[in-house]
Order: sequence, then structure tokens, then C-alpha cells
Amino acid sequence: MASSSAESAIRNYLTALRDPSSLRDDDNINELRSQLESADDELERLRLRQQILDSESPSVERYEDDFVTHAKSWADEHGVSPKAFEAEGVSGGVLRKAGFAGVGRGGRPRGGTSGRGRGGAQGRTRSRVTVDEVRAAIPKGTFTIKRLQELSGASPAVVRKVVQSELASGGITEQGADPDHRGPGRAPTLYKRA
Repeated sequence: MASSSAESAIRNYLTALRDPSSLRDDDNINELRSQLESADDELERLRLRQQILDSESPSVERYEDDFVTHAKSWADEHGVSPKAFEAEGVSGGVLRKAGFAGVGRGGRPRGGTSGRGRGGAQGRTRSRVTVDEVRAAIPKGTFTIKRLQELSGASPAVVRKVVQSELASGGITEQGADPDHRGPGRAPTLYKRA
């Protein structure tokens, strides 16, 4: 059973990275709406309303905690390396939280012996992420500037530079405003590999 929940957690997180909207459960949303219509208690209505909002716009963060809990032991059991996870779009920061040592930028194992010998800002997660590393982090499916920033660990300026360069070269295309955006502010622009 634990292996099943681990596999489910990993599968859901990888799916959420590629396309969070594919995890939307319309049957569950309709059931929650039905419960909301018949609910009389104000606090129950509020709780149901929040569940509906969460279900309508599944976020990657919602699945990240489960991934972090299960990924390392599952990977050890199945012989899956951190590089395989990175190739599927999992950021070094998330892999470090999951317990993988020596991954991504600033992923030096505690104790400081990594053979890189650079010192200085090496331990910071946002230091010196290269343009090539940002390009390599571009996911399959649609993504936003913020999502690419999370995946790559790069600063907003570096991510915007890569996006502009990729748009100009035809490597990615602009898909318009995110139709699933909820909440305050303007909807972010979606991009997709060409």
C-alpha cells in the first residue's frame, strides 16, 4: 500500500509539472458544488467554497509535499537517479528537499566536499544559474515565467532573458493569458515549446 501511495504521489507531481489542469477532477467539483447548494452552515459553505477553488485550479505545490515525502525511498527502491527526475522537469531544489544529495545548483552535500572547489555563493539556490540551464529546464507543455523560474532556480531576469531569446528564435511560442488564472492581478502569459 505504501508503494502504491508513493507511486501515486510521484505520478501526480510529474503530471502536475507537465500540465496541472490534467489533474482537475470535474466529477469531484460537481459533487462539491452540489454539497454547497444544500449546505446551510456558513462555515461549511466557506470550507466547500475553498475546496471548489482548490479543485478548479490544481497547483503544483499541492502535490510537491507528497512527492518530497516519497520520492527518495521510491527512487532508491527502483534504482531511479536524481538525473532522471531532473530530465522530467523536477527542480534541484525539490530534489534536495526530498533528500537527494548533490543535485542541481547549490546541491553540494552538507560537509562541503563536492570537488567543485568554488566557494563563495555556491551554496545559494539562485546563484549563477546559466542560460543553458534555464533552457534545459523548459518543460513539456505550457508554462509561465514563474514556473520556469521555479524549475530552473534562476532569477526572474535570467528567465525573462531566456524566454525573450527563445521567442525570437522560435524555440517557444506565446500562448496568451492563462485561462485558468484565479485570484487577484493580471493572468500570467503562457508559453510552450515550439
